Amino acid sequence: MTKPHSIRRSLLVRIGVCTGLLLLALSTWIYLTVRHGLYHELDTAISQTAALLSNQVELENGRIIFEWQEGQGTNRALIDDGLFQFWNETTGETTRSPGLQLFHLPRFCGEGTTPILKDITLPRNHHHARAIGIRIYPYNAPEDLEHAAEKKLVDPKTQPHILVVARDAKPIHRVLNRVRWILGIGTLLTLGIIHLLVSRVIRISLLPIDALAHQMKNRSEQELDSPLEMPDSLPCELKGVAESFDVLLGRVAGARIRERDFIRHAAHELRTPIAGLRAVTDLALSQSRTAVEYANQLLTCQRTAVELGELVKRLTALARVGQKNTPVTLAQVNLTQLLQDCLSSFSAAIEQRDLTLIDDFHSTPVSAQADEALARIIFNNLLDNAVCYTNPGGEIRIKTEVRDGLVKIIIANAAATVPEDTARLFEPLFRADTSRHDAASHLGIGLTLSREAATAMNATLLARKPADGWIEFILTLCQK
Repeated sequence: MTKPHSIRRSLLVRIGVCTGLLLLALSTWIYLTVRHGLYHELDTAISQTAALLSNQVELENGRIIFEWQEGQGTNRALIDDGLFQFWNETTGETTRSPGLQLFHLPRFCGEGTTPILKDITLPRNHHHARAIGIRIYPYNAPEDLEHAAEKKLVDPKTQPHILVVARDAKPIHRVLNRVRWILGIGTLLTLGIIHLLVSRVIRISLLPIDALAHQMKNRSEQELDSPLEMPDSLPCELKGVAESFDVLLGRVAGARIRERDFIRHAAHELRTPIAGLRAVTDLALSQSRTAVEYANQLLTCQRTAVELGELVKRLTALARVGQKNTPVTLAQVNLTQLLQDCLSSFSAAIEQRDLTLIDDFHSTPVSAQADEALARIIFNNLLDNAVCYTNPGGEIRIKTEVRDGLVKIIIANAAATVPEDTARLFEPLFRADTSRHDAASHLGIGLTLSREAATAMNATLLARKPADGWIEFILTLCQK
């Protein structure tokens, strides 16, 4: 089973990774800065030493004199502890500092008299060191220069020497190692402290969400329609989600109420014909009867069975049309012709009840985008409702309107009883007048089915009271 995603864990991990990378970059920068500074100081020191020693090579009477060996103008500590070596490129002779003892430094130099710095390994202890190599030329003594014309002086350019000065880098490595430990431990401690602080901050910040989740979890079925209590500290990013969830709960509660009412009304509607069916059969079986009497009882049972079949058919159609995956094919439909076809089915009932039909759709043919099958269901139900609810001798009015790309089909009739809230007419199994003459054939589902059909094809179906004793149904469709 996949472990659920945690915002708290995700925030801690991401903040930890980002902070760790930032601290690593900062520690690396500090370390490199310290290392560069220490090596710069070391290179400066050995460069100064090399400059000092290069001035202490003298050409006197044709031979090389190292003034540092005579202690003239040189720091004795430098001579005793220093690591340097001279090579006479002409004779091949070499001169070492006392600190080298019998060991030799690597021999190197730059082009001409250009010094060069490099890392080396000391031969006596194999420590890492920094060294500078430079080509130098001895200079003549001042007294020799005064008698240069009398003496045949040797040109210093013919006596080039290579000077290599080195210094052990172990102290620097010791400092850098200490810096690495300090930065490493400091980074880990900083990460630990940041983890504790961020964890606490996140936990405090998520308390409103936890409270809201606890409230949702412990909400009973009877509290679905009551609004959620929004914590004052709830982040603004989540208020929209919480409010949307609150609206969704209200819709769920409304759907449950409608479902409960639908089941109650359906049970009531089914109980009446079933009770009548049982009463007829009980009466028929209570004593011996003639064939004619049994035939009459069977006719009564048949009518009741037809009524039950009609109820089941309407309930099935209502469930099917209300589904989102109901196949709907929108096309240009001639509403005038379709309405005329549907109206012809009720001509006998209109004549029998002495109703007056007033219409204008014959003179103004209209068409709109609709599903013909669903539109036929709507027209049949609306006409059936008008014929059955209009008092004998009353009027039924049908008219069409085309405006702003919309087509309206309006069917109105006089009715003895019209509820104040006309929206209730579309509730499943709602009956405004249970005493009307054809209550057995109208089960309170037609208008609900008609509205579902209108919604399925992106149309609207409304009911209103234009005047006292009148009810008007308006079907609105898009013209194109």
